[in-house]
Amino acid sequence: MPSSSGQDSQEQQNKHNQNKVYSGSVFMLITRLSIKSLGIVSTIFLARLLTPEDFGLVAITVAIYAFIELFGALALGTALIQQKNNTPDDYNSAWTFNVLFGFVAATCLVLIAPVVANFYQDPRLQPVIYVLAFVSILSGLHNIGVIDFRRNLNFRKELQLQLVPKIISFVITLSLAFILRNYWALVFGVLCNQLVVTTYSFIMHPFRPGVCFKSFNKLFKFSRWLLLNNVVHFINDKVSQLIVGKALSPAALGFFSLSKEIGQLPTSHMAVPINIATFPVYSRFQDNPVELKKAYLNTAALTASLTIPSSIGIALVAPLLVSVLLGEQWVSMVPLLQLLALANMFFSITSNNSYIYLAAGKPHISFIINFSRLAVFFALFIPLLDYNGLIGIGQARLGSTLIMVLLVQAAIMRFLKLPLRDLLRAFIRPVAAGLTMALAVWAVQSSVMLSITLLQLLLETLTGVVSYSLVTLLIWHLQGYPEGFEHNIFSRLRLKNFPPKSAGPLP
Repeated sequence: MPSSSGQDSQEQQNKHNQNKVYSGSVFMLITRLSIKSLGIVSTIFLARLLTPEDFGLVAITVAIYAFIELFGALALGTALIQQKNNTPDDYNSAWTFNVLFGFVAATCLVLIAPVVANFYQDPRLQPVIYVLAFVSILSGLHNIGVIDFRRNLNFRKELQLQLVPKIISFVITLSLAFILRNYWALVFGVLCNQLVVTTYSFIMHPFRPGVCFKSFNKLFKFSRWLLLNNVVHFINDKVSQLIVGKALSPAALGFFSLSKEIGQLPTSHMAVPINIATFPVYSRFQDNPVELKKAYLNTAALTASLTIPSSIGIALVAPLLVSVLLGEQWVSMVPLLQLLALANMFFSITSNNSYIYLAAGKPHISFIINFSRLAVFFALFIPLLDYNGLIGIGQARLGSTLIMVLLVQAAIMRFLKLPLRDLLRAFIRPVAAGLTMALAVWAVQSSVMLSITLLQLLLETLTGVVSYSLVTLLIWHLQGYPEGFEHNIFSRLRLKNFPPKSAGPLP
């Protein structure tokens, strides 16, 4: 039998890893918030300097670029994180594949550029794709050694790695927009960003990769399912953009791409960094189902507490948000933005589920779920796009997400042998507070109308923040201060009269 000291040591290690879920999530949140804040500021300026057609042209070429890159998207870095032990050959093999594929992808882009320009009957697309071919080469050269920052839970380094290049490319892109005043500012911004990211990866990490093929088969056994997942993600995300660009117009695609970017802010700002931070922790718990279940519930509660109010808030204030920040030329995208924001709310609260399957070495389950998402979405997307145009895209996205959220949660409950009561406990506070917030903001919109739209936007935003926070804390108090997101925040603040946590049942 294991000694009591050994059990205590294991419990301390598990608690340490659980704390890493929060601390790592916080650092990744800071990273993504910092990066996306720069992105939002950049988008606001670019939206006023450029036109929807400019955004649409770049969206088409980026989708083509993503299609070519898709065939090399084996996510070998994810495989390196999931493995308990890695050798230098593993890193070198992963880097060698990325480099070779970067050159292959660049060649393919150069060859298909005239075909794409002819298909869309827009010669401007051809030179843009040539520039993106060089971006593909730079992407392949990226230093694979920096994956250790995530693998070893060194999120301070990860923050620096992502933030510094983003600041540099932010300044360059805005400067180009003021000078060029057309879509080339966006194109050269993408190129400069990748150049800085690749260069900085070698500055940040001392690993110097070399050519090697020894470990490719070992990495591919895990990554092949990630490739299939990436194929599904591309079809689900980028193919819909290509269809819109052809069926409607580049301007319509500009509205769609910007609506999608804003609507996905809670996912990209909050859910994605939490997922990135928790995956290494899940991987450490892959042989400990009790701790894995606990880590998942904490992560689900944390994600829901952040993404539910953010998504509902975007949907509620969308008319003022678009008018004040982007300008009147973008107002027609408001209904689409509202639908996409709500759709991404439901997606974000289930987005972490795939990382459980990956950490447990079951990537095929994640593929099956994502393929199901794809099938349901396109079953709605094609007819609704034809019937309702741009609005139909939002309707299809929201409808498919609502259908899948129940199936996805049922699957994770079965996989983790998770009681429904425990799952409901993780979501009860953010759901109740989110609904109350929506009622409070609606009440303000119905009764108060300030003459200055910016002040009205700030008032509605403040109402949402205050009402959500107060209701969340009230329910947490009624529950007896259970362990979770709120408990972790208050304990880190080291409040003198902070009450002890309770794991008791819901009142």
